[in-house]
Amino acid sequence: MRESFSSRIERFVVIASKTVADAMPAYDAVIIGSGYGGGVAASRLARMGLRVAVLEQGRLWRLGDFPVSRKARRKATRLTGRAPNLGDPTGLYYLSIGKGLTVFGASGLGGGSLINAGIVLRPDLGRLRNAGWPDAVVGDGLLLEGLARAEAMLGVAPVPAPERFAKFAGMRRAAAASGRSVQLPAMTISHRPGLNVAGVMQYACRHCGDCWSGCNVGAKNTVGITYIADAVDHGATVLCESRAQSISKTESGWEVVVQNLSKPSESRRIEAPIVVLAAGTLGTTELLLRAQQRGLKLSARLGKKFSANGDDLVIASDLGEPVNAIATGFPSQGPRGAAPVGPHSMALIDLGDEHGPVWVHDGTMLTVMAALAPLKALLQLNVRGALRHLKGGIYSDEMSRTQILYIVAHDDASGQLRLQNDRVMVDWPGYSDAPERVRAEQKVKTLIERMGGKFKVNPFTMAAFGGNRIIAHPLGGCAMGETVEDGVVGPDGRVFDPTKGPKGVHDGLYVCDGAAVPSAIGVSPLLTITALAERAMILAATQIQRKLDVDATPPRPARDAAM
Repeated sequence: MRESFSSRIERFVVIASKTVADAMPAYDAVIIGSGYGGGVAASRLARMGLRVAVLEQGRLWRLGDFPVSRKARRKATRLTGRAPNLGDPTGLYYLSIGKGLTVFGASGLGGGSLINAGIVLRPDLGRLRNAGWPDAVVGDGLLLEGLARAEAMLGVAPVPAPERFAKFAGMRRAAAASGRSVQLPAMTISHRPGLNVAGVMQYACRHCGDCWSGCNVGAKNTVGITYIADAVDHGATVLCESRAQSISKTESGWEVVVQNLSKPSESRRIEAPIVVLAAGTLGTTELLLRAQQRGLKLSARLGKKFSANGDDLVIASDLGEPVNAIATGFPSQGPRGAAPVGPHSMALIDLGDEHGPVWVHDGTMLTVMAALAPLKALLQLNVRGALRHLKGGIYSDEMSRTQILYIVAHDDASGQLRLQNDRVMVDWPGYSDAPERVRAEQKVKTLIERMGGKFKVNPFTMAAFGGNRIIAHPLGGCAMGETVEDGVVGPDGRVFDPTKGPKGVHDGLYVCDGAAVPSAIGVSPLLTITALAERAMILAATQIQRKLDVDATPPRPARDAAM
């Protein structure tokens, strides 16, 4: 009999209550990070029969644990980068403040899958080839195999009956006003209850719009209840609140120094012949930059080719009809009888042209952001507007005619990641003025005005809110290349070793996350990142002479507390 969602999660509580203090001194493979890349690596290496340990800085977030109130969300947020390190290092959200850009991300079992919109789009392989991706990656068929495996494992599907949501109707009107059509992408959200591919019982989406701050319903197909659940069923060990501080080479493989965040004064050393870096674009690059400082021979391209994937957000206000794009959350914080919002993002408009891709995603404003409307009006010396927002509240008629729109477009990946005070920092002061970003923003401004709304720029660019653009799709820093002269990571995901020639690699050291992506992808990146990790594991099975069967149903024996 398959386990229910709640019993599986309760078993995960036992698993994830382990920290690095419970770790063995050595494993066959250590995975640093549990997001899309780390989850794939954990599942696939465990299926090869290896003893796998997964290190996750954050903790397990159960149903009902995700923060709902503004106070709880502030408590779960930490600052890093150029800012002083503030907040709980195991907190769900982080803001890494850099020069010109701030990266918004997540820590927790499942990584970024815990808080993203879950939009799934296949990349244009021709575009990737033109952007300089290694020929083998776009041409040997394994990336296509990885895309198919990722889609199956993540249970992707579009939202059914989207016309019932005012937000979708708004996107349809916007598309029609520009002579375009609205598209329904696949999503990593369950719209009906049932068992997922990992045997976990999930519930159906309640259409509260709060996907971006954590799903308290259990409808999101996160990495934790898909790939990580599969890894655990094949014997993997999960160690939460365990932050990898450094990696170094040994005679027999690799050593990872891990801090126990439940007891920060404690750390352990774990050895393994295989180490997979999947700590997110910033975390993976930080670990390699530290290793380089300590003498590990790596490509001179480390830290370069950083891309924001053309990210931006704008606001459309004063729309002619309500779009109901303010999240209500679960349990609902909205007014009684409020119409369902729908998933955080469910529809797309393609504004791309011969100059490059421009995708517009509908968005849902979180309550914490909607509550900033009076402050924003005051900072613009609009006292009357501030009083109106205060009186009406975040679910007023005015706010119901306001919507966030997300932009995913293109950039030249000219940003850099550097170490400052031993922490990674984004350095891209020119991103706001990049012609690709400005062109995309202008296209969306025209779209909003054609449908009768008012265009408002990204509010976070105001000095009072930090001045940086906030992005959610950081890529690069450890970019793939054909040789060590043009990349940090080879086409198979292994890290280049410049002492072994142009294509020599460090045996057993892999990068399996967004850090390896060498350019903007042009679509939301979760599927591409997952597929690249699947491809790397297909090749790893051959390299270590192990069989990888992704179709076999794992045994599910009775578990005890020692798990």
